[in-house]
Amino acid sequence: MPSTKDERRLAKVVTFFLNASRHSLVVNTFSYTINFGLQLVIQLGFFMLISRTLGAEGYGVFVTITSVSVIAVILIGVGSEYLLVHRVAVDPQLFPVYFGHALIMMAVTFPLVAIPTVVVLRQIVGDAIGLLPLVVIILTDLIFTRLNVLAAQAYMAFDRANKQLAINVMMMLSKLGFLAVAAFFGGLTVSTWAWWYFAAGALSASVAVAMVLRDLGRPVFTIVRKDLGLASLYCLEFLSVGSMKDLDKPVIMHTLGAEAGGQYAAGFRIVDAASAPVRAFLYATYTRHFRHAAGGRNSSLAFGVKLLPIAVGLALPVAAGLFIIADYIPRVLGADFNGTPEIVKALAFYPLLMGLSGIGADLLRALGHQRVRMALLIISSLALVPVVWIGIGYGGLVGAAYFRLILQTALTLLTWMTILLFKPQPRSDVSNR
Repeated sequence: MPSTKDERRLAKVVTFFLNASRHSLVVNTFSYTINFGLQLVIQLGFFMLISRTLGAEGYGVFVTITSVSVIAVILIGVGSEYLLVHRVAVDPQLFPVYFGHALIMMAVTFPLVAIPTVVVLRQIVGDAIGLLPLVVIILTDLIFTRLNVLAAQAYMAFDRANKQLAINVMMMLSKLGFLAVAAFFGGLTVSTWAWWYFAAGALSASVAVAMVLRDLGRPVFTIVRKDLGLASLYCLEFLSVGSMKDLDKPVIMHTLGAEAGGQYAAGFRIVDAASAPVRAFLYATYTRHFRHAAGGRNSSLAFGVKLLPIAVGLALPVAAGLFIIADYIPRVLGADFNGTPEIVKALAFYPLLMGLSGIGADLLRALGHQRVRMALLIISSLALVPVVWIGIGYGGLVGAAYFRLILQTALTLLTWMTILLFKPQPRSDVSNR
């Protein structure tokens, strides 16, 4: 029979988990972990199927196109979806206004972004794909991916992580489903896949928008002029983040060719997919930074510091897992991807750096150092292309990966040095950031 002391310990453990299960941060982190975990499984299936079907060269062309178009997606709407989260998380009554604002801004900016994106990608990929399928892939991302992102952010503003999960998973499942059907018929190329990709995007976006209209209400079409500046800051911020994530892939394809680009992109996709727990944690805590900022600098700083050990605890097992699985990747994907294991090993600590820099970036905003935060992001994104190019010169694909990691490390260190060295700003500055 267990001792009274053991019973008390067991009771404390049970009480801890019962309390944790009622804590919204834990619930949302768990929901986001399931979200990204399901996306990880689906992405893995999609990645394995498309890489084996198209080969390293075809996959390299497709990833190069989507890497640039996804960056262009951030420009559509000029940050209006992030503005929606910012305002509606504090006052849910404002949702119709900011939802309508986002839709108008998307419509206005679409042609201004679409045409330059087509021109730039045509120069990068050359004759590797025809102009029409290239345009189809770009339009799929600029229209349908954009609507999916807006719908997911709308649910995020209300802390409804389960609905955000449904939209994100549905978007990935539709792509996987259409890819499976296309692969079944055989003879799949990047050009023919473009049309299946378009159909998958149209389906998922239609369902996502219908869900938002049903659950959250209809938009009020207006432009919130007073918030255009804040939205532009968000756009610039996430454009820098997106560039840091994807701009290296077109550089590698342009410099080393489509096959090398496919090997590198495959390695980065695996690392990025494995980052699901860290990304889930950042998403779960994102809106809380706004609320803690209302309590002043000390409240924001204490909240941010409290998140650090959790991020480290989530990221280190991911790094270990990446080292373990890396050498088995060519056995699964094929000999075309023999260069991918070294990329995965070189980037194994990327999830850790992503978590630390993400927390620090949100803290800088909360502490009133938005301009410094933006400067760090812009400088690092502008440095990515020359840094990766230099890395290629030193060590080919692996050199590019290591130099990519060095740049991310520098961004993380500079972010936290800024937090520690800057003096507290007046309370009014923080509240008006």
